[in-house]
Amino acid sequence: METKITKIGNSQGIIIPKAIIEQCGLTDKVSLEVKDSRLIVSQIVANPRQGWEEAIIAAGVDEDEELLMGDHLEHSWDEEEWTW
Repeated sequence: METKITKIGNSQGIIIPKAIIEQCGLTDKVSLEVKDSRLIVSQIVANPRQGWEEAIIAAGVDEDEELLMGDHLEHSWDEEEWTW
């Protein structure tokens, strides 16, 4: 589909037909990105961390890796340098 770029105040814009908006699932706000000289218009993800849990599970666990929790984070500097 071809469309014209139209002057809108001091900016320019395009009219996106309703059928295309519905096909893409676009709402009132969209994300714009330029990649390889192309304009990409996409729907905004409601949850920016969506898919993180699945990615962490897919990454697996490294048995040699130690979690930094509790006593592992304590350092003598904490006791010596702080003034309360």
